[in-house]
Amino acid sequence: MKSLPRARPVSLSIPSIGVGSRDLVDLGRQADGSLEVPTDFAQPGWYSPGAAPGQLGPAVIAGHVDSERGPAVFYRLGELRPGATVDVGREDGTTARFVVDRVARYPKDRFPTVEVYGDTTHRAELRLITCGGAFDRATGHYVDNVVAYAHLV
Repeated sequence: MKSLPRARPVSLSIPSIGVGSRDLVDLGRQADGSLEVPTDFAQPGWYSPGAAPGQLGPAVIAGHVDSERGPAVFYRLGELRPGATVDVGREDGTTARFVVDRVARYPKDRFPTVEVYGDTTHRAELRLITCGGAFDRATGHYVDNVVAYAHLV
């Protein structure tokens, strides 16, 4: 089974949707247990308590879909198609290359936590997460999440 040793991700490239970021912030959990989100709308974040990209298990990188000013880093995440490549530069100088398997959209109130964060395949995988669906003006949040699933090649 192919995997890499733990190394912090430092860059993200998804050419098919125009993502190129030279810095990722570390994310943890909010007080309610949900995933923290980056404070900078142009910057993706890595869920650092979980697997690092390339390690066995699902590494999670999250980013905003938009801001009050317009599109954000993961604005086109829902456009990813199976076979697209995702490169994650790592602090040890290596690059972990992933291939997208599928993209799904889930209502936030029925988010499949175990499927997204759990090691359900016993291989090195990547989950890219953003918001999607309709925007609820009353709450100021989107009603869905978009998740791209990819595996290390």
